[in-house]
Amino acid sequence: MNTISIKTHAKINLTLDVTEKRPDGYHNIDSIFEEISLYDTVSITVTDSEDITISCDKPDIPCDKNNIVYKASEKFFEYTGIKNRGLHIDIQKNIPSQAGMGGGSTNAAGVLKLLDKLYDTNLTDNELMKTGLSVGADTPFFIKGGLCHVTGIGEIVVPLPSLPKHYIIIAKGEGGISTPAAYKEIDSLKDPVHQNTQKILNAVTNKDINTLMSESINTFEFTQLPDDVLKIKEILKKHSPTGVHMTGSGSAVFGIFTDITKAENALAELKLKNFSFTGLYENI
Repeated sequence: MNTISIKTHAKINLTLDVTEKRPDGYHNIDSIFEEISLYDTVSITVTDSEDITISCDKPDIPCDKNNIVYKASEKFFEYTGIKNRGLHIDIQKNIPSQAGMGGGSTNAAGVLKLLDKLYDTNLTDNELMKTGLSVGADTPFFIKGGLCHVTGIGEIVVPLPSLPKHYIIIAKGEGGISTPAAYKEIDSLKDPVHQNTQKILNAVTNKDINTLMSESINTFEFTQLPDDVLKIKEILKKHSPTGVHMTGSGSAVFGIFTDITKAENALAELKLKNFSFTGLYENI
């Protein structure tokens, strides 16, 4: 049987400004997404079952029609008009769920790329992004990857030049954060702070990570945060990072370091606290 695999990387939001609620109920964002070295592995095997089946090494991940990779596969066949002869999708998870790191969306993007290869459909990035958007707002970014300026609800993705190498310490507590509930809290904020996007984009162009992080925000951090998020931020800040933020709507928190020793010291202290997830990664 023909099996092909792909690494599907996580992301962090170096900055995330929720700019407005739209008439359709969605929210527009203005964000810098960065792909990092943490990844899941997604494999697809062609079968003769005419069904889409899923397996995963993590028991809390649904392996049925509710999994985003199932939806992505359906959308691929719908868009291309190809009849599904049967697929088995296996996901080996390293990216924590309910973390704001795009674990499901990156898996969906990986599946779209694998199916495009398996069926030799030669879809353009724009076609893959449009198909991906129908299953998750972060999925279009993962078609492009790297460092991108992402606006709209996530569908406008503009690649940016990579930043100098830096180290990313990530930690997550036990609890997750419900994205719909977090957006509801944002809607009730009075006069929320917004970023200076031009300053941030200039900093990226100048490869100036210090200015970028000093100008960055995450609108979700102006809402009620779990205790673990606050504890992790406090620990990271003790080790002189370039910047510290929650990623996405949470609940993972990252610290950006340009000094590996400081990064390793921060990681060592976080590990002593037995958070549910800790790690050291790099930008890619």
